[in-house]
Amino acid sequence: MYAAIASDLDGTLLDARETITPFTAATLRAAAARGVHLIIATGRHVLDVRGLIDGLELPISLITSNGARVHGSDGALLHADDLAAEHVRALLQPELAHGTRLSLYLDEGGLCCLHDGYVHRDAETGFSKQCDDLSQHPGHGVAKLMYTAPPARLAEIEAAIRQRFGSALALTYSRPDYLEVMAPGVSKGRALTRLLARLGVAPERCAAFGDGLNDVEMLQSVGHPFRMANANPRLSALLPEVAEAGHHDEAGVARQISLALGLAIPEV
Repeated sequence: MYAAIASDLDGTLLDARETITPFTAATLRAAAARGVHLIIATGRHVLDVRGLIDGLELPISLITSNGARVHGSDGALLHADDLAAEHVRALLQPELAHGTRLSLYLDEGGLCCLHDGYVHRDAETGFSKQCDDLSQHPGHGVAKLMYTAPPARLAEIEAAIRQRFGSALALTYSRPDYLEVMAPGVSKGRALTRLLARLGVAPERCAAFGDGLNDVEMLQSVGHPFRMANANPRLSALLPEVAEAGHHDEAGVARQISLALGLAIPEV
């Protein structure tokens, strides 16, 4: 039986409407009742995630901003990795940022600052996205920086960043149109390894579910990895030996958990 379960959110645990279905919620509750540690591992901001899962009223540990932040099931911050301020300032400059929507993932105020000219508050999660002049940002306290643009433009930016910074930055994609930049060594996999050690769970007894390139290290770090049926083809090509779970819009994660734990939960 799994001692811990780690799951990505978008394209994995969430359905196409970006919600946790009643069947998935019931499955998570049943797993928790059996003593299984539940872990969310996502590129999202921690406040965004809490808005999605608070209604479950379950002890869930959180790996957010692709591993730059780790919170325990009690909400306490366990680990934080920030981008170096000088790197942030360089990444914000027009030669890299032009043609993109640029986002900073900050702790202060729980804001994701965007420079595309809008302010948005999600009615369900309460998570704010605040417009700002990012070119003047001092660069401190940034967990993750994200460029949103067509894949061809992101490929140009990625090449320029790798040429200039080499291994001084960690780069990944959660979606083909999201290029995400973190401090060196930051990944969901490294964060999960640290968290499992803290929980006293051997990686061999952990299941993990993901669909994107930012899930590669996480899936490589556990004994029971699963890629979703809807996974990015590049993920499937990188990890062809990893078992396939169902589609995210058909409760693929919950179905696999139910099968592995021998649960009998009716789907509604």
